[in-house]
Amino acid sequence: MFSRKTIIEIVNALNLDTYDKVERFALEFGLDEIVSGRYVKEKQTSIAKYLIANPEAAGPNGSALALEIVEYITDNYHGFETLPESYPQLANSLDKDGFELTNEGIRKKLPNKLPLVEQEDQLMALLSKQGFDVAKGHYDQAVASHARGEWASANAQLRTFVEEFIDKAYDIVCSGGDQSNNQKRIALAKSGFFVSKYNEYLFNGTGFIEGFWKRLHPEGSHPGLSEQSDSTFRLHLVILVIHYLMVRLDENYKQA
Repeated sequence: MFSRKTIIEIVNALNLDTYDKVERFALEFGLDEIVSGRYVKEKQTSIAKYLIANPEAAGPNGSALALEIVEYITDNYHGFETLPESYPQLANSLDKDGFELTNEGIRKKLPNKLPLVEQEDQLMALLSKQGFDVAKGHYDQAVASHARGEWASANAQLRTFVEEFIDKAYDIVCSGGDQSNNQKRIALAKSGFFVSKYNEYLFNGTGFIEGFWKRLHPEGSHPGLSEQSDSTFRLHLVILVIHYLMVRLDENYKQA
């Protein structure tokens, strides 16, 4: 997952500058038998060597050990600057590995060749502007799960994110009402929010939105590399579709 340089910077960012800090960290991550050396620096080096030699090692929560250590760093950071500003070498090294360091943790970077990065930024801004806080929370969880390689969890959060978007859009466009998510999609189509001339909703299962929803709910599992590919495709698809619909909502509808 991470390069040798990134592993070294992760260990440096732990700031294990006393014996007590090293021991507490080792106990928390089950590395007390791994840490070796007489001096603090030697103990730090032993941690880095272990992470480099064991890239598949799992942490206490079952995710990749190195990833959980980065999350540990972000959870315990209390500086006034942003995390990337305090640890620029770690941020830069993660960037080269295809990850972005934020105050909330790390996330996989989206491909620069596609306009997804800009669209994702706009989508997050619009979700906040329109008060889609619950939906945004599910999206953030989906991205975090995707970064950890937890594909099933990421897929589930993406589906919930879309459901929550539909619920909230329905409340704005159709003035609310106690209906199922499917009934809300139909109501949005009848209201004109989903545009019929674009074949977005055809009421027979063949419209674009209907197909999009089905794509987020395929039957069966796809283990291995195909599982990662499928989850990444869903993430990109959700960004494109919901960004498009969120812009439409923001430009044409006002909350009551």
